[in-house]
Amino acid sequence: MIWTFAVIVILGSVGVVTYPLFRSKIQKYEIPENYQLDTSQVDLCLTALSDLEDDYALGRLSESDYNQQKIFLQRNYLKLLRKEVSTED
Repeated sequence: MIWTFAVIVILGSVGVVTYPLFRSKIQKYEIPENYQLDTSQVDLCLTALSDLEDDYALGRLSESDYNQQKIFLQRNYLKLLRKEVSTED
């Protein structure tokens, strides 16, 4: 008798937990055609530079890795900035 009650409680609990999963239909998310990101590539470059500075300050990067990545990100930032300015004119 107690085993029957335990099985009923377990099955009831599983049913209550999984009911929302089977009740709603799965909808596929589609990105609108005219969707544009709020951030530009220049902003992403600045964020990467900021993260690089933080990692170096916390000691996660060696000085040579820091300098190499910083030069790469700065060059990329300047190239993107020039490109963005030229498209605005």
